[in-house]
Amino acid sequence: MDRGIARFADGVADYRPIWPVIEDDFYAQVQDQFKTEGEEGGERWQELSPAYAKIKEELYPGKPILERTGDLMRSLTSPNDENAVRIDGRKSLTLGSRVPYGIYHQTGTRKMPARPEVQLPEAFKRSVMHHVQTYLVQIASQSGFRTGMGPLDVSRLAGYAARKPAGAR
Repeated sequence: MDRGIARFADGVADYRPIWPVIEDDFYAQVQDQFKTEGEEGGERWQELSPAYAKIKEELYPGKPILERTGDLMRSLTSPNDENAVRIDGRKSLTLGSRVPYGIYHQTGTRKMPARPEVQLPEAFKRSVMHHVQTYLVQIASQSGFRTGMGPLDVSRLAGYAARKPAGAR
């Protein structure tokens, strides 16, 4: 059965109708990541060094880890931010940030530990797979492979298969 679904999925030419749902989930996940200082993704971010914590408190009082100016957080949690990256293709969606120092926080450096702003836990990945599978079932049903949706909840994806993708004529 899984191979059959995989073969059917390979034949789907355009996943862009479900990107908005996945994008919303991504931004919510990253917002939670910032709110919990990394804990939402699985591991709380390492505390700032005492020397830097002192400087940051003097210059940016009360600002949490990775939120000195808020530019990085906004770029990863708001699709309309000028530094947000969104590249959608027929079979891929790339979301990210143009803020140049974001990669150093994500991966760490010789002098700074990694504090990954983007961590996608298994629950997020399962949710994405659920959206994709629901979309595939909807396409199969509309193509006549299956009659009726049965007990499957497609409320968040209702009508996506009928939508024209962004940029389509």
